[in-house]
Amino acid sequence: MTAYIANLSEISLLMILLFASIALSLACFFLVQKYCTWLKLSDNGIFGTIFANTMPTLVGFIFAFVTVAAWQNHNAVSDSVSKEAHTLFDLYQILEAYPSEAKKSGQEEIVSYTQAVINQEWPNLTSQKMDVDTFKKLEHINSIFHNHKAANLEGLAIHNETLRLFSTYRDLRRYRLENAVSFVGKPMWGALVIAALLLTLFSAFFKTSNIRIHAIMMALEGGALGVMFFLLVLFDNPFSGPSAIQPTAFQKTLDSIAILQKLKAAD
Repeated sequence: MTAYIANLSEISLLMILLFASIALSLACFFLVQKYCTWLKLSDNGIFGTIFANTMPTLVGFIFAFVTVAAWQNHNAVSDSVSKEAHTLFDLYQILEAYPSEAKKSGQEEIVSYTQAVINQEWPNLTSQKMDVDTFKKLEHINSIFHNHKAANLEGLAIHNETLRLFSTYRDLRRYRLENAVSFVGKPMWGALVIAALLLTLFSAFFKTSNIRIHAIMMALEGGALGVMFFLLVLFDNPFSGPSAIQPTAFQKTLDSIAILQKLKAAD
């Protein structure tokens, strides 16, 4: 199911969820109107009006809170991925101040590691698996930095900055891997589905003078719920689905490195 959703476009996912939500809403309405006539609510007083507005408001607040939280988490992870790629480029550049042997091996390892992140590690993020080969490449970079011995105070200051950047990079990478999961989680998904069903049933029980208008209102309510579920599915897992974060920032890092290499060759 997750793989199927991941392959859908945003429009296709929206249409599917809208159709399913509206169909379910109208099905509940039909069943209640046909088999539960003795339970229909009919109250034209102020208490009936207040009661009718309470549940939609509560459910709306719940959906709004969870949707905004998922969207903010998606944006935070996206920003972190950009910072991770930029930090990797900074590591490549700072190696220019190292001796030729350490510089050459270090920069080659960074290019190789970046390519591995794009081609090997990224596809595994949706299944929440760490790519062992990519991790080994990162450890090779780590060993290059830790085995280097600075020859003077200037070299020591540069080396300390390199170690700081590398530590920052590892934190950003760990944050990316840890957030390659569903933000909402199964318990919350269950609670949201139950809340949507309760709201649909609640609305179906009301008695109106015009059943066609009531059916249209039920369809509109189902459509609104479908839009909410669409947004949740879209932003739930930052690395899965139609709105999944792509390794574009890492590809731009490779492009920037290629430009630097061309400039060096020209000089």
